[in-house]
Amino acid sequence: MKQGWEIKKLGECLIHIKNGANIKQERGAGGIPITRIETLSGGTFNRDRLGYANLDNADRYQSYIMESGDLLLSHINSKSYIGRIVVYIKEGNETIIHGMNLLRIKVNPIIVTPFFAYYYSQTDKFKNQIANRRKDAVNQSSISISELKTIPIPVPPLPVQERIVSELDLLSGIIEKKREQ
Repeated sequence: MKQGWEIKKLGECLIHIKNGANIKQERGAGGIPITRIETLSGGTFNRDRLGYANLDNADRYQSYIMESGDLLLSHINSKSYIGRIVVYIKEGNETIIHGMNLLRIKVNPIIVTPFFAYYYSQTDKFKNQIANRRKDAVNQSSISISELKTIPIPVPPLPVQERIVSELDLLSGIIEKKREQ
């Protein structure tokens, strides 16, 4: 372990982890968008895959409104999609409600940055921890919040996290440009 780094349980790095609002979404509906499992498709927060339920007022769902830096984690899905995480970055004045079957995670910014947590979630080490903790059923798997909180995560000092994220952002951009070519 590098100097200044610690191993913490994921639960020690969080200030919030919760399932979303139970809102019945409908095809062809409008109103305020709602996250759903498909919102994580493509490995990014996919606004084209949000759901709708003809909600025009979010007052009832204020505690479910997404905020920049929120992580969304798929905790009920097929085996290969369990543990998939994306970072939400708010665009303009948009209001998006956190919907069911995705966990909304807020990291403690004094301990870990959202993008460091995101990049760590992409590692084989993290994915193996998810695989070892998930519960499998017919065509579907799940992982509980209590199991997620036990996953060990390396936590370097915040300036080191920021440097790691900057380097990985740069590399991700290069990889994306190569894919486009």
